[in-house]
Amino acid sequence: MVNFSRDFVERMKERMIKFSNADRIGSVKSKMTVNVVKGDNMESVAKTIDQNFSWKSQEEGPSPLAYFLSSLGMCQMIHYAEWAASSNIELNHLEIKVEGEFYVSRPRSFSKISYIVNIHSNEDHETIRKLAMNASSDCYVTNTLGKACEVSGFLVINGREYGKIEK
Repeated sequence: MVNFSRDFVERMKERMIKFSNADRIGSVKSKMTVNVVKGDNMESVAKTIDQNFSWKSQEEGPSPLAYFLSSLGMCQMIHYAEWAASSNIELNHLEIKVEGEFYVSRPRSFSKISYIVNIHSNEDHETIRKLAMNASSDCYVTNTLGKACEVSGFLVINGREYGKIEK
């Protein structure tokens, strides 16, 4: 079971009001800065400027491409949590599998990224479908990557393939 604390639910409701107001105004910008420092051999260490934590990449562990693909799933997870908590949607399990196809030859880039959202819930399928649409359409990473290459999402509800996630 995916649990949301009372405090988290209240923060997400406030956050959704903030986003709704920004949508009404339009073109509201924000900014994030990440600093990456080169370590030894294949290691690089990244840190956000305004938060007190860091993460690293090295070829023996997660590669930069693994971080890149995981950012789509992690960004969508935030939006699933926002929508589910603020709408009182019960989730028993939520998992996103992300797969990318890329060119090893120059110009090196992703040509296609697909993801499968696997949700187990006692909610009706229409509620879960709307949740998936909202989380996908609110995801900064999904929207940005969709401008650069083909991005497609598929929804599985309680073990049954439900179809493509349409925005």
